[in-house]
Parts: sequence; structure tokens; C-alpha cells
Amino acid sequence: MFLLRKKMAHTFSRIIRVMFLTLLLCSLTLNAQDSQYGLKLRSYPSPMSEYTSVLLDKGDPIPTDNKKLTLNMDLLPRVDNMFGTVCRVITDKGGNVDIMYTVNRDDTRMPMLVTGDTTTIVNVPVDYTQWVPVSLSMNPRNGDVTLTYGTQEVTVNYPAFKGTKSVRINFGLCIIPTYQLLDVASVSVRNIALERSGKKLREWKMARHNGDVCYDEINGSPALVTNGIWLYDAASTWTPIYQQHFSYFPSVAFDPIPATFYLAYKEKDDLYVFHSTENVTDTIRMKGGEFAALYPNQLIYIPSMHRLLSYNIDEEIFSTFNPISHTWENNVKSTKDHDYWNNTLIYNPADTSLVSFGGYGHFRYNNTLLTIFPYSDRQQKAKILSEIHPRYSSSSVLVDSLMYIFGGRGCPSGRQELSPHNYYDMYTVNLKTYEVKKLWDLGESPFGNEFMPGENMIYHPETNSMWMWATLHGGTLLKVSLDNGKFEQMSLPMNETIDGQTFYANLYHSPDQHKFYAVLIKSDIDGNSDVSIFSMSSTPKTVESLTQGESFKPTGTENKIGKWILYLLIALLIGVGIWWFTYPRLHSKKKNRNESATKTDTDKEYTAISPDTQDSETDIKYENLTEENNIEYIPDCATTGIETPQCISKYYDLNRGCIRFLGGFRAYDKDGEDITPLFTPTLKQLLILLVLHTGGNPMGIANSKLLNILWGNKDDEAAKNNRNVYLSRLRNLLSRIGDVTVKTQSGFRSIRLGEGVVCDYLEILKLLESDDETRRDRVLELLFHGVLLPNTEYDYVDAFKSMFSNRTIDFLTEALHQDNLGFDTRLHIADTILQHDYLNEEALQIKCRLLHERGRTGVAKTVYAAFCREYKSLMGDEYGVTFTEIIEK
Repeated sequence: MFLLRKKMAHTFSRIIRVMFLTLLLCSLTLNAQDSQYGLKLRSYPSPMSEYTSVLLDKGDPIPTDNKKLTLNMDLLPRVDNMFGTVCRVITDKGGNVDIMYTVNRDDTRMPMLVTGDTTTIVNVPVDYTQWVPVSLSMNPRNGDVTLTYGTQEVTVNYPAFKGTKSVRINFGLCIIPTYQLLDVASVSVRNIALERSGKKLREWKMARHNGDVCYDEINGSPALVTNGIWLYDAASTWTPIYQQHFSYFPSVAFDPIPATFYLAYKEKDDLYVFHSTENVTDTIRMKGGEFAALYPNQLIYIPSMHRLLSYNIDEEIFSTFNPISHTWENNVKSTKDHDYWNNTLIYNPADTSLVSFGGYGHFRYNNTLLTIFPYSDRQQKAKILSEIHPRYSSSSVLVDSLMYIFGGRGCPSGRQELSPHNYYDMYTVNLKTYEVKKLWDLGESPFGNEFMPGENMIYHPETNSMWMWATLHGGTLLKVSLDNGKFEQMSLPMNETIDGQTFYANLYHSPDQHKFYAVLIKSDIDGNSDVSIFSMSSTPKTVESLTQGESFKPTGTENKIGKWILYLLIALLIGVGIWWFTYPRLHSKKKNRNESATKTDTDKEYTAISPDTQDSETDIKYENLTEENNIEYIPDCATTGIETPQCISKYYDLNRGCIRFLGGFRAYDKDGEDITPLFTPTLKQLLILLVLHTGGNPMGIANSKLLNILWGNKDDEAAKNNRNVYLSRLRNLLSRIGDVTVKTQSGFRSIRLGEGVVCDYLEILKLLESDDETRRDRVLELLFHGVLLPNTEYDYVDAFKSMFSNRTIDFLTEALHQDNLGFDTRLHIADTILQHDYLNEEALQIKCRLLHERGRTGVAKTVYAAFCREYKSLMGDEYGVTFTEIIEK
């Protein structure tokens, strides 16, 4: 009996823990909309085009039924611009009731009630430290209007409100025609509720939302938001905290304890130390020694050793920073070219080694595992992991003795020219035995859009999952289960433009600061680089949890059900507790054991086990590598930015007043500022649709087709509202570019570019139909920037890409046979044709002959061999023209 009771006690102890966790989760669910929610209204000093506007009930009239109407809300004033409108109530008779903030002679800011042209100040100073309840009551029977601000109340009689049958309500910048006010108070608002004779009609929490729409929790009525900042999203939003330009490839390292970043580069004797918690950067002038890293990112901070290590795995040169003497403890200069770009590297404390996998160099991807020993005389070890396809830009982390490796980009042969693709697989490598195990392989992106991860992942033991930064939507935090490869988006997109000749990104975690950090380095071929650092809470909400869903269901019923579940759990917990305490001795023993086990579990905290590393490559000779690794290649300006006489902009300034589709989507305003990040995914799609369809038909795109593509999952009314909101936001952005208008005619929408504005795609279509004597040079100048929207993968874009490629190939082929072309131009034309049609025989033969004539026969043979393999793979036959025949032709 004792053993039976002991077993039952063990079972019930587990039940209690499960019930407790369930109870906690249920409580958290019912109270999910905590103090960190609300809508922040943008105002001055932001441009007026970015001011926030909110239309309750999508701007439709709300009937009064001749009963007292009360508008409740919580306001949090901000010091930015405590002056102007909070909300406007417009009556069906044209009257207005406003809540505003005004300024006294002594610069004291105070709330104010406005009825028509009459102002009434509420004699209470503004508190910027806490939310204040605010209530506005309006009685259509007698015209009384009452504003309650905190504990203060004012009442006025507004005769024009008598007999009011309906009202429209706008927060922030009023966009109701003829009722605009230009001054908007900087406040945050939440818990907007509407009552009629004491009965609640609407309740907008301003927490979870569906894009720019927040539905009320009673009957699902929408509040349409433009340019709002959702406080509920803050935990899942990346915040930029550091930006710096460097004249040469920088290396970055991170100390997770104080959340400090170290930045250095070969060409300057300075070490930059960015203290993220204080937002301060110190500059340490180095007094001697050689910085080992020649290219990014070859710098690592090892917390267990308190060492900042600069390394060069190509030449096995290591240099430790001495914080006392301000020197690098190495006198050997690095001179060798970087061989392993975009590898992934971790620090292994078991033998104080650095372990690198993959990378790119000499037109090859590799699958080599390198083990380097900076703190011993042991020789560098290299092992090819044949179980993993050659690749670069993988992500890794060390957990005990297992190195986890995720994704990357490459191909089975490892050759750059043979159609590389992204991988979405997870492997483990046992660093003791070198045993490789594949955990899973998704085959394709789980989100539809392609992405690549940052250099290192972070292991979360409690959920057996990995966190990683990925290029998805211009930068997103992802969480993936090691058990089944299920991905979750854990942050809102950065919407960063991922460009530059080289790109490096990494994710770090500081347990003490409870933050994630993402580092992005964008570099040109000459080494000019821009470093950006972002921070975010390390307890983000999933993107899915931020939304109310496509088909919103009011939560009143759900909350009632939730409360009944909560009451039932409490009752069960009390019952089990009574049973439990009838066996105090067993409970006491079990409790001690449970406390010990619980302490062991909860004391664990996930950290970045592998510190930050760099994009490096080594020069080790392997049996399966040939002398082709040392070939010289002439890169084209479309992919490298190297300017030949034919690439220099003679006719177009594509960095000012421009919409660019070739080589990737970019937008620049009239002052030359890159405003691409301001285009959300929906705004970007909307602009792409307008431009592509206008290029194919001057009428543009039919309204019905536009609605079906972008908002086909919504009802007609909601879809039209979304379209109008996004068109308004798009017009604001286009006005920054210059004279750009969106025209509406006969059920179609098109885009029109005025003087001083250019869109490369539309410009080429226009030039192809013209007889301008400079047509050829103008088209070539634009085409050399790349193919049409290479990173935009929407079904409706494919037809336009195909049409554009066909017309481009025809034009380029004709141009290729003209006599007055230089070597570089002809080679660029051939390269551009092959970008559109990689099996174009004429372009191949001309490129091979050009390279051969310039003494680059090795490169020509490599290009020819790659073409032959692709030809056989696609056609099933050997290519019928030999290399000798091409050269001698």
C-alpha cells in the first residue's frame, strides 16, 4: 500500500505541475494584452506624410439613436510634441467635438475640450509617466458634452450637438474631407471603447491587429490605421542602435556579458568599442602589433578566456588584443587573399579550437570542416564532409560536442556556374568522431520566399530549438524545432535592403540584457562597408500571435469560455491540493526532490554557445581541387559594381528620383536618399503591380485584378478599404521620389512618371520602341545593372520576366554584332545575355573567344565546361561544338 501511495503521489505531483503551468498559461492568455500595448501616434518632428491617422468603424457613421454616446480611452502623453489633436468627432450636421492638448503662457501643456470653435481647458498638468483614463460623453438630447481627464471633469453645452443622429470618429491626423487639422499631439492610445446609454458597442484594445487594421472585440468593426506604431509589436521589432561606415572590410566580435561590440579592420590602427547598454562608442588607438584579419569577419570574443582574438585561417595567423598595452600580440602581416568567404565558424572550448565549415572561393563552394588551433602548436586539420553538399552562408552552433549546421547556398558539384540553390536542412557533426547525421531536410523554404541564415544560431534547450537571423523579408528572427524542422517567425521584418558585393550577418544573445542583437555588414568590392547593429527583446512574441487573423472572431465569447476554464482549473487544483495534503510525509519528500529537479531545470539559460566569427576562407590544397582555383576572372559591373567606361552612368542618375527594378528593387527619393526600407512587402507589391502592368498596357491594371491579387482573401468592402489605405501610403512615398502619380481611369489604375523621375524598366520599354540615336548605349547602361526583379518571387511577375527577357535577348543579340563595340562592352553584353538565357550558344561562343583573345583561356575553358554540363543536364545530349572549334571559328 505504501508503494502504491508513493507511486500515486509521484503521479499527482506531475499532475499538479502540469495544472500549474496550464493555469499560468491560461492566465497569461487572458491577460496577454498587458501594459505593453497601445498605438503610438506619429506626429512632429516626423514629416506630415508619416503622421498617424485612425478611422474608427473605417470612417463610417456611427448612429447615436438619440442616446448619450461615450467614447472611452487610455492616453499616454509623450514629450515629443504635446500640442494638437488627439481625436475629432464629426457629426452628421457638420459639427465637431475634439480632444486636444494646448500650451499655456508658461509653456505648461494641458488637455482641452473643443466644441465647434469654443475651447475649454481642463486644469490638470500633463503626466508623461503613466496612462491616464479619458472619457468623452456627448448627449444629443440636450447638447451637453463632458470631458473627463483622469480625476478632472469639465462640461459644456454645445447646441449644435442637439439632434445629432450619427458621428464619425478620427484619431491623430484627421483625414475626413474638409475637417483636416495639421497639428497632432504625440500620445499613445489604447482601450478605445464606445458606449451608448451605458451599453458597450465597440472596444478596440489596440493590441493585436491584422496589418493596419484593428478589429473591435465585440462585433469585429475595423479601425483603419495609417502610419501607426503598435506598442504590442515592440518585443518583436528590431530597433537600430548603431550605424557606421568603414573604408575597408570590418570584423565584428561580441562580448555577451556587458553586451559590448568590438569593431576593427586591417587598414586602420583603431579598435572601436560600442557599449550597447550606454549607446557609447570608445575608440582605442592601437600602439603596436598586427591585426591578423584581412577580410571580414575574422574577429571573435571568447568569454570563458576573456580574450578578443583576431585570426586569419588562410595563413594560420592569430593576434590577441592586449587591453593593458593596447597592442595586438602578433607581428606577422597578413598578405594572402581570402579563400573562404561566408563560412560559418564556432569556438570549441573542449580543445580551444576554432571550427569552420563551408565557404566560397575561386568559383567553388566547399564542404570542408577546418579545425584551427590558435592556442597550441597543433596543425590545422581539414576534413571534407561528403554527406553535406558544398555550400556557403550556412549557420552553426556548438551544443556539447555536436556542431549543428543549417542551410546555406551551393550545389552538389560545388561549382558556382552550375545553378546553385538554397538549402533548408539541418545536420549534426560530432567533433569527437566526425560522424555526420542529417536531422531533416525541408527541400524548399517553409515560407515560400527564399532566405539564407546568419553565421551562427542560438540553441534554446527548453524547447530543443534554434534561433537564427535570416534574410527573409529583409531580416527576420526565426525559431526552428530540431525535432521536426517547423519554423516560426519570431520578429517583424527589418525590411532591410540586402545588397552590396558581399554581405555578412550574425545573431548574438545577451542573457543579462535579455536581448538579441543582429549585426549586418554590407560591403562593396573595394572594401567600403556599412555596419548596422539592431537589438530586440529576447522574449519576442510570434508574428502569428501579433495578428487578429484574417477572419477575426470577437473575443467576448472566447474570454467567457476562458474564464470558465480558469474557474474549473482552480477547482481541480483545490481538490487535488486537499488530497495531496492528506499525505504530508510523502508530499514533503517528493517536494524536496521536485524542488531540486526544478532548480536544476530552471537555472539553465540558453546562450550563444558559439561566439561571433567571420566570413573567411582558407588556402589548403585538397585532392579534389584543381588549378582552376587560381583562375582570373573579369567580373561584370552588374554584379560587382566595377566601373568600366561602358558601365559609368552617362545618361542616368539611378541614385536620385528613381525606381529601380533591374538587379533588385530599389527606390531613391529626389534628394538621393535610399527609401527602399520604407516600402513594406504590401507597398512593394502594389508598386510592382502598377509599374509592370503600366509597362504592358498604358491603362495599367484593372481594379478587380489588383484587389484579387493583393487582398483576394478579404471581403469586397475590407479589400477596398485596404486598397485605399495602401494607395494613400504609396502616394506619400512616391511624392518623395518626385513627380509620380497613380492615375485612375475606367476601372484601371496606372502609374505616371513626370520630369526628373526614371524607372529603369519603363525606360527600357520606351527606348526599345524609339529611334533615338543614343538608344543602344542607353539601354545597355540600364541592362548592365542586372535582370528584372531577381529576388521577387510572385507568380504574377513570371510572365513579365519572361517577356522582358525575350525582348532583352533580341536587343542584346542584335547589339552584339555591331562593329563599334569595345572588348568590355561586348563581354558585358554576352554576360547579360547568359543571365537571361544560360544556354544561349551565341553568347557562350562570343564570350569564350573574347576571353581567349585576351589570354584568359583557362577562364574560357571553365565557362565552356560549365555550359556543357548544363546543356547535357537539360537536353540529354552532349553539346556538339568543341572548345577548339569555338576558338578557331
